[in-house]
Amino acid sequence: MKRFLNNTLYLALAVLLFSQCSEDPLDVTNPNEIDAANFFQNINDLELSLTSVYSAMKPHDLFGADLWPKVHFGLPKTANQDWLGTDGWNQLYRNEVTADNNLVRNFWRAFYRGVARSNDFINNANQYIETQEPPADEVARINEMIGEASYLRGFFYFHMIRLWGMDIPARNPNAMGVPLTLDVAATREEMFVERATVDQVYQQIISDLEAAETALPESWEGDDVARADAFSAKALLGKVYMNYEDYPTAQGYFEEIINSGMFSLVPFEEYQGLFNGENEFSSESLFELNFSTDLQETAWQGGLGANIALQISPKGTGWSNVYPHDVNVLRFGNDPRLRVNALEPGVDSVVFGDGTTRILEPMVGDADAIGWSFRKWVPTDYSVYSTNRNFGANLPLTRLADIYLMYAEAMNAQGNDAVAAEYMNKVRRRAYGLDPDAPDASVDYVLGGTQLRDSIREERFRELFAEGQRWYDITRWDIVEEELAKYPSVRSGTVIYNPEDYYLPIPQQELDTNPNITQSTGY
Repeated sequence: MKRFLNNTLYLALAVLLFSQCSEDPLDVTNPNEIDAANFFQNINDLELSLTSVYSAMKPHDLFGADLWPKVHFGLPKTANQDWLGTDGWNQLYRNEVTADNNLVRNFWRAFYRGVARSNDFINNANQYIETQEPPADEVARINEMIGEASYLRGFFYFHMIRLWGMDIPARNPNAMGVPLTLDVAATREEMFVERATVDQVYQQIISDLEAAETALPESWEGDDVARADAFSAKALLGKVYMNYEDYPTAQGYFEEIINSGMFSLVPFEEYQGLFNGENEFSSESLFELNFSTDLQETAWQGGLGANIALQISPKGTGWSNVYPHDVNVLRFGNDPRLRVNALEPGVDSVVFGDGTTRILEPMVGDADAIGWSFRKWVPTDYSVYSTNRNFGANLPLTRLADIYLMYAEAMNAQGNDAVAAEYMNKVRRRAYGLDPDAPDASVDYVLGGTQLRDSIREERFRELFAEGQRWYDITRWDIVEEELAKYPSVRSGTVIYNPEDYYLPIPQQELDTNPNITQSTGY
């Protein structure tokens, strides 16, 4: 199952390079560049191209390393900092980001790299069907592949619009979003695209995900298990409509998943395995990004593993740049998921870089610091230093517990508090080692209205901690100022709320290059 979506498949592309030398001195074709007009000669070429679209999710500047520890742990204060030597990182943790932040520029480029590869594949796959007239079985597979690329393009844009879009469509559909590019630019001028509105971007995401939902099977097996399927698309469509506050439509998508009979919460004894590589592609997984521990290459070199663990690992086992903010440790209270997410100094032990097993010390020596360490996404039985600085645990980017809680939120918003409370409590029961479907007064919350809404929100904090969801939740709920007030400081300085904290600035390099793009308000 780990063989699919291997970055090293780029080597297969390399062997297809061919020379286009000509005696004409004006022929300046690059002999080391693949010509799309000649590359797509068979369905295997299309498969290789599609693999490059999936691989665009995994480089160091996205899910391979930086996106979660720097953006999704920093902006909502999932983490605090030990490492203070990178100014761009410090800005993200203080919510004082500037347009010349190099990390933000890298994220912008990486997401658009994924969009560009999606566009390239979709355009060439359609052209291949028109010009090559492949047999019916190949056409069927190519249409599936177009569905996969459509899902991925929707996935990339959904992340981008929630990071750079100036609002959600439910509040201001005409707010500035991000540039929409759906074709491969043929000239420099065609690359200078202005910002679409938030609603325009969301409508394109819906179009892509609906195309994926129609084209894709309900599930994949064997080596194809990591591919997006119809339920991956339904899950994102439900989330998209939550940003429109179109709760009935979101409800419909969530119920398709819930009522399919294909998904279930794993028992609590298997729960930890969702996050450390032991329980991959489980009954709870709707879309999962697969990695493998790579002894040959690092994420910087295109290896199969991720470097997230290196950045968030306990002190003495990796770089140990960030750790759970003390406020979050206290916020969990006695919830069992604290121990799934974090390691307690003076109690828990891990294998250090020198191969010895030792009790953890606090991550920082500041007065009154608690200094717990991350456990999610981190190996505890060996150090990432011993595995070429990477870890092979998959990232479950969409899972059933997330859908249950979104469904609970949608039902609460429509006044159906009984169903909303039940689906929130299913997640709670699992967390306490109970049968999710059997009511239990010892853990169930019996609430309604605003109290239930707030409990669902806090349940999302506990259940989805350190899974890249929190920032999208608190911006969607319009509670960024309220949330940041709970974290008055990080180790790089004071956290100061400003209205523009809801969105990242357009990178200065993009402003300098593209004359048709404008900066967001406040930057």
